[in-house]
Amino acid sequence: MQKPPAPTPFCYNLKQVKAIVLGADPSNFSDKGNRKILTKVFGIGDSDARYFQGILKNLKEVGLGLEDIYVDNLIQHYLEFESSSFKHWEPVASENIPDCLKRLDTIDKKRRLPVLLTTEVLYKVLSNSDVIPARQFYLHPEKIPVAPAINKLKRQLIPFYRHKDYSLMIRKWNSYRIRIINILKYCSVTEAERE
Repeated sequence: MQKPPAPTPFCYNLKQVKAIVLGADPSNFSDKGNRKILTKVFGIGDSDARYFQGILKNLKEVGLGLEDIYVDNLIQHYLEFESSSFKHWEPVASENIPDCLKRLDTIDKKRRLPVLLTTEVLYKVLSNSDVIPARQFYLHPEKIPVAPAINKLKRQLIPFYRHKDYSLMIRKWNSYRIRIINILKYCSVTEAERE
């Protein structure tokens, strides 16, 4: 059986990108147990907004919109299982890091754009140091960004989890939200600076 084509990355305008949003992989079986095929990453622009809805709400909370982001998955192709239930996800993800790094380098050669990680499994596979639990990041905003020197994407990483418990609309995460806003201001670069 032939695998479906991978969803394409999403970006309105590469010259306006202020942050990279990174998902794990496109695999999902939300179509009555069958694989849901997406044309763009997270189904952005498709009629089903549920995959990106929580992320979009969080983006708005830090002053970003669809026109400000480049969105991709670490693993671009479909897997046979969803990342949360696939026990071999981390080795497969690790194999895909060099390819992801190349793709991101084509849009951000100087590696100045922060990468917003949509799930904790991404942080775990990308980290070169002790893994900090999700809640600890959100309770201690000073721990972000994760420095380029201690992660495999060699960029500033920001946990930006799409799980409802980490919605930036929740008042207790206000310090975390403000910290992200300040990081984004600091990282804002022009297209000329990226080249």
